[in-house]
Amino acid sequence: MPLGIGNLKNLTILSKFVVGTEKGSQLKALKKLPHLQGELIISELQKVEKVRDAVDAHLFGKLGLSNLSLQWEEHLGSLQNHEREAHVLDSLRPHTNLENLTISHYGGARFPSWLDGTSYSKITSLCLWACSNVTSLPSLGQLPLLRELSLKGLHAVRMIGSEFYGSKTPFSSLTTLKFEDMLEWKEWSPYARGTEEEVPFSRLEHLVVRRCPSLVGTLPCQLDHLLKLEIHSCPHLNDSTSEIRLPSLHELYLDYCSKEILKSLVNLTSLTVLRIKNLTELVCFNGEFVSCLVKLKELHIGGCDKLNYLWQDGNETRNLTCLERVIIERCPQFTSFVAGEGEIELPCNLERMELRDCASLETLPSKVHALRHLSIENCPKIVGLTIPPDGPTRNNMMPQLEYLGIARCDSLTSFSFAEGTLAALKRLYIGECKRVESLEEVTAVAESLESLSIRRCENLGSLPRCLHALSHLTSLAIITCPTLEIEDFPPLPITLSYFSLTHCPKIKCLPNQWHHLTSLHTLYIILCPNIECFPKGGFPPNLRVLRILRCENVKQAVREWGLPLLTSLESLGIDFGGEGEEVCFPPSSEEDAWSLLFPSSLISLYIHNMRKVKRLSSGLRNHLSSLQELVIFDCPKLRSLPEDGLPPSLKQLWIRGCSKNLKEGCSKLTGHYWPRIQHIPEIRIDGHRIR
Repeated sequence: MPLGIGNLKNLTILSKFVVGTEKGSQLKALKKLPHLQGELIISELQKVEKVRDAVDAHLFGKLGLSNLSLQWEEHLGSLQNHEREAHVLDSLRPHTNLENLTISHYGGARFPSWLDGTSYSKITSLCLWACSNVTSLPSLGQLPLLRELSLKGLHAVRMIGSEFYGSKTPFSSLTTLKFEDMLEWKEWSPYARGTEEEVPFSRLEHLVVRRCPSLVGTLPCQLDHLLKLEIHSCPHLNDSTSEIRLPSLHELYLDYCSKEILKSLVNLTSLTVLRIKNLTELVCFNGEFVSCLVKLKELHIGGCDKLNYLWQDGNETRNLTCLERVIIERCPQFTSFVAGEGEIELPCNLERMELRDCASLETLPSKVHALRHLSIENCPKIVGLTIPPDGPTRNNMMPQLEYLGIARCDSLTSFSFAEGTLAALKRLYIGECKRVESLEEVTAVAESLESLSIRRCENLGSLPRCLHALSHLTSLAIITCPTLEIEDFPPLPITLSYFSLTHCPKIKCLPNQWHHLTSLHTLYIILCPNIECFPKGGFPPNLRVLRILRCENVKQAVREWGLPLLTSLESLGIDFGGEGEEVCFPPSSEEDAWSLLFPSSLISLYIHNMRKVKRLSSGLRNHLSSLQELVIFDCPKLRSLPEDGLPPSLKQLWIRGCSKNLKEGCSKLTGHYWPRIQHIPEIRIDGHRIR
């Protein structure tokens, strides 16, 4: 803190005061600042050596303060220090106009007496954090306008009871209540003083109980207005037979709790979101619990090691008419949605299903008529994905499925889809499925497919021959398929706008006549070392983004690619493969050499792997007058930039893996190229930003 701040007698705004030990920075410097308004944070209060300094600070006289935070540093002070802190806090009594109060890392054993009762009738938010020596709580229930109460890290509190509530109608305005990291808290006693009309927490909407491992017993039984309940890492909570009725509850989150808690929560007729994680003893839901979930929309279950199935029989799902989304993950014993064998029909309005890390799951539900999104990941026992027609009427079993994603299903070998069963499918993702060899049966029935992505399928041997018939396909990505060997690339549909072929070392050719792909605007050909030439007729004419990288066996020189004809091209990245013997790029003997290589429309240019080039020719500045980004990587002999400078439009210049001379020449202020590049807002050399 600036020394002497206490002399600014008319100061109204001081957001933070850091207590020091020097004269002028001590706490008593606040004495002469009676006009402070709004928020004030006082930190480093452990440095207060004299209680008199806290008295002299005279917080009670600062009528304009509405938000006050009193902060000590986390420390292991002596008993004497803790007693002094208690006297300091007693003396820091603020004015009763206060609306928000936070006390953190206070070392005393009790909270101040001024926090009891109704004196602070305007307080709406109170946070008591990391006060680890406090053993009991004041009568916070008598703060009439208190809406938010957060108690965190009060490790010495063992019981919360009558002293917490006060005399009558406790917590009448409270809407949010949070208990966190209360390690020794064992008992939450109910309010037992008033009449039936004097119900505590009558307006409570959000309750959080997190990391209170010793807490036993039950929650308050009457929380009629509670909308959201979160219980985390409280393994002994609600191990009694008491029922808790939550008729207004919308969201319930349980994590690392006892499964018995589900038996005590009743009348959940308004619940829309249920998320359960790490209830290790949960095997399935009982019918009574499921029967009241008539408004449930989202069910998310994760980390339940003993979960075998969700429901005991299919009849229980009839009440779940509002269920739209189901996520099951990290449940190694989960085998089926319903106990027993037979055809499984899921809730009628289920639209989204995600299954991840379910090691025992072998089959999927057969009837999911409203399903739009199906994602399956790391379910190693699923061998085949089959969707037959629905009985003699041949009705579609997934008539509305729009997205199908399958990843890391190591046993999956085949697909069997009846004709028309994937009529609505728009996006298909197959990734890291080691045994999949063909996708012919999928694409043959997916007539509406718009996006196809195939990644890391190490045994995929061919592409579907019917790709050209997918008249709605706009995006195709084939990435890291090491055994995919194609000598005659199947034609692509003219609707394609995005095509990526990456890390497919056995592919020897590209689609013929791709210059007819007039809708294609993004093209990536990367890490395909067996490709030697590009198809006749040139590149697709309307490309905006083009990357040709790590295709070192391409025999055509860059000047033969016809890039100047791509008048819409904005972003270009090319790997020259160490091409050419020229010392200068482009050869300076050619008139306007840059225009023979690149279209003037470029905004971004990435140049890689020119191993022998030592300097860049003039002309870049004039020909690429719209260029905003220039990246030069792995050109180890490149030592000079164009003599006439770089385009004034340039906003980014990145240089990596080039000669020491070039790097030194671009040094800020001292480099001889600095006058040519100092107009560029962002410059990076070997990853380090110099401007």
